[in-house]
Amino acid sequence: MKTGARRLTLLTATVLAGVFCDGSGHAASQSHGSHPAATGGSQGKAHGRGSMAITRQHTSVNAKDAEAISVRVSRQALNGGGGMMRREIAPHSVQTVTKQYIEMQSPASTALDMIKNLPSVTVSTVDSSGILGGKINSRSLTDSDMGILLNGVPVATAYYLNQNVDTENVNMISVTPGSSAIDLPVTSAAAGIMDSQTMTPSHKFGGLMDFSYGTNNLSREFIRVESGDIGNSGIRTFASFSHTHSRNWNGPGTNERRHLDFGAAKDFEDGSSVNLFVSWNHQFTMEPLKPTAKQFYNKKDGLGTYNYSSSYDPSNPSKYGMLNGNMWDQVFVTLPVHLHLPAKFSFDFKPYYVYNGGYTYNGSLFNGSGRNATIGQGGSSITGSVPAASYYSVYRPHAGTVAKLNYDPVSWDHMELGYWFDYQDNQVNNMYSVLQSNGRQYFPYNSSKGVYVNGERYMPYQGDAGWKIHSLFFQNTAKLLNDRLTLNGGIKVAMINRWTVNGASSTPRTEQNQVVPLPQVGISYRIDQHNMIYVNAEGDFRMPDPGSLGQVYDAQTGGYVGNPYNPKPQYSIKEELGWRFDNDYFMTDLELFNYSITNRLLSTSVYVNNQAISSTINAGNQTARGVDFMISAHPWHHFSPYVSVEYLNATMDSNILTTGMLNGQTVSDLLPTKGKKAVQSPHVHASAGLTYDDGHFFANGSVSYVSSQYATFMNDEKIPGYITDNLSLGYRFNSFGRFKAPKFQLNFSNLGGDFVRTGVYSLVSNAKAAKGIYGSTISSSGTPTYYLYPRFSVTGNISVGF
Repeated sequence: MKTGARRLTLLTATVLAGVFCDGSGHAASQSHGSHPAATGGSQGKAHGRGSMAITRQHTSVNAKDAEAISVRVSRQALNGGGGMMRREIAPHSVQTVTKQYIEMQSPASTALDMIKNLPSVTVSTVDSSGILGGKINSRSLTDSDMGILLNGVPVATAYYLNQNVDTENVNMISVTPGSSAIDLPVTSAAAGIMDSQTMTPSHKFGGLMDFSYGTNNLSREFIRVESGDIGNSGIRTFASFSHTHSRNWNGPGTNERRHLDFGAAKDFEDGSSVNLFVSWNHQFTMEPLKPTAKQFYNKKDGLGTYNYSSSYDPSNPSKYGMLNGNMWDQVFVTLPVHLHLPAKFSFDFKPYYVYNGGYTYNGSLFNGSGRNATIGQGGSSITGSVPAASYYSVYRPHAGTVAKLNYDPVSWDHMELGYWFDYQDNQVNNMYSVLQSNGRQYFPYNSSKGVYVNGERYMPYQGDAGWKIHSLFFQNTAKLLNDRLTLNGGIKVAMINRWTVNGASSTPRTEQNQVVPLPQVGISYRIDQHNMIYVNAEGDFRMPDPGSLGQVYDAQTGGYVGNPYNPKPQYSIKEELGWRFDNDYFMTDLELFNYSITNRLLSTSVYVNNQAISSTINAGNQTARGVDFMISAHPWHHFSPYVSVEYLNATMDSNILTTGMLNGQTVSDLLPTKGKKAVQSPHVHASAGLTYDDGHFFANGSVSYVSSQYATFMNDEKIPGYITDNLSLGYRFNSFGRFKAPKFQLNFSNLGGDFVRTGVYSLVSNAKAAKGIYGSTISSSGTPTYYLYPRFSVTGNISVGF
């Protein structure tokens, strides 16, 4: 064969192989866009029904003869806006940020910082070091209504996201705002799912080191080592460690975090796989106070401070900043196993375990008069008020597993039958210890410095609350019309037992059982290689906090009182209708959504026996409707723009039960909230971003606008609209020797140094007195407090692989 003809033959064969085969030589599924990609593999597999887009990267296909021709397809071809958006194929809304975008942000950032430009969520964070957490609001709901996952396993709420994994080990973060795959271990997902996916260990030895330094004395060190394939075992691992230290930008105190991640994986020739991920986190934090509106404006106008003091006053230890902190440990373990079975069967088994433990503390005055109180058992008597520290000791084990049998009777049909078990126990003890003369605390479990009453350690509150969930689920996914039409339907039935034990209460144990069916259906149709439409509908259930059962603890009286606000479970019905478009130049995603929520659960202050008590209540029914829109461009001359916007209209459909004064008597009444705007529900959230990346120099800038939102059910106090912004600049150097791609970058936040509120920390029913439906006078239920946007900060980072 002539040389020219041979070249043409090799080139044709290579291109066809790159388009129609995956990296292992198997036929790849054709994508609906113009970028060839495969759908299988551990990185591209959906959570039960295709919630993850096509993400596998092709390996090189080489024709080895007189000449070698290599064709490569980058997974970044599936990204838009520099990784701020990803091409999706699921029959429901999915919004994803990818590794490309994550690597341009500060390593000290958390998942909250990464997703704040997505249209469906607004994020409140309290510091720029990544140690303290924050809050998510999504379509009139909060992260309490959201499944927060790591590798498909439930973890703590958004406030503790930093404890789960280091940023360097995260591949992507996906938010499914209106749905949750039926095989995921969640029931409370009215606001959808946020799932962070960690990296898979490399087959080659290597690693990464980075160091960060920034505003507020931030310092952070990170190192990761990957073993590569260990001998002929096929096992590969990675281990990483990081240490972060930072001063609070607002108020006294410093925060420190130590974190360890470990992963191991093995793939088998028949398609089976085993993956292990373990993380350990230890942190010590001192959180600033959350201000009221008046305190915020006074601080903004230079009229003093609302925050803790940096000096100790024995007469008022509650204001001493060093006596308001948190020591917390977390261990996270998951071991997903996928087994390839004969006769078109496969089996997935995913056990998980999460341990949280530690204590929070604050300064107080303990009055021992008339209580037979002593310092230590049988120690010196406490005859008056003494400076003390109040500790809430927490022990919270959480364990479960998901087992799923998969069956593919024909090439176009996939069935799943599974079982999910989940157990969590929250044990809380409140105890007191006296302070040293300089205000420093003793170790809380030092019995010789503990407060004793009548010879026993004084524990005014001893609580134990938790749940057990047994759940069965089934779903079927059919792909018809040459894979253009996808039909998905399923149901999950959850049997839930929740309980609470108040150790010092006259009714120590209360429990409740519920059986909840959760149906869902999704349909998508690929019109052509560029256009796709989808519709999705789901039912959702959220059980109240088990601690809200039975009686509640009144911290002001030190006793237990009946809770007339014992809340009912929250139910939601959600519908989505969406359209996606993608070509070689840009991609779009447009979605209409509608939520109907019954017995909306919210945490607020309620009055019991004329005392304000923090509790979970039913805030009536609620409706939320709106539209999400995202558009981004594939790289053009190294530039990739991104724009997203959400319009939300959320209203309360019921009046709220409360008490008021009528003719000098306390009577039950209704707060006239029907027709009011739902709390924490801004009408508009818009973001714009621009990325430049030529392989060496890179830059990413983003700006977001969030319109005003109410902080009370009566709509008598709100946060004005605000703007947040971020800027990243960096340069990747050429590799040399063992050092791979050295990189230097700067990350800026809040470039204008604005002092604004970004979210509601504590809601109240009404900030001003109101007239009830039945004519009573309803006094103010308190004053909301708020999250603040951290002032201007800059973080510098240097990193190098090896």
